[in-house]
Amino acid sequence: MGFFQKLLHLFRRKEEAPETKESEERRSFFLYIVETPKILTYLRRERGISRQKLELALIDDGERPAYQIAQIAELLMKDLNVFYLVTERPEAFQELSEEAMEEYGLLLVLLSEESGQAPGNLTLDVREWEKQLDIISAVSYNTLTI
Repeated sequence: MGFFQKLLHLFRRKEEAPETKESEERRSFFLYIVETPKILTYLRRERGISRQKLELALIDDGERPAYQIAQIAELLMKDLNVFYLVTERPEAFQELSEEAMEEYGLLLVLLSEESGQAPGNLTLDVREWEKQLDIISAVSYNTLTI
């Protein structure tokens, strides 16, 4: 019986280990990814933009892996008519662009950041993601600050 108590104590000690700042940031970013459709709906309604007239521009953060940005884009593709992705690494999103056309009939326009102001009537900037949104907890979704 002593062996199982030691084993149980060992597992409890691992659970109580403090999380690093990097793991907290990663977790919070993934929470944002899951909530992206709700965020878009909220912003669209706040600005009075109908779903049919929505032209979304998503600005890529070059510091994050491309798959995270692609995951956000995939969550948003279903309800869009026009979608712009402003990025400095268009080759990373070429397959995503083809998938958008094949599955949803959506033209995903890849633009460089040098082109200036992002087109469209609503912009989601992933570089400023956590500065623009309040903390999202696993239990509830707080107010957006824009």
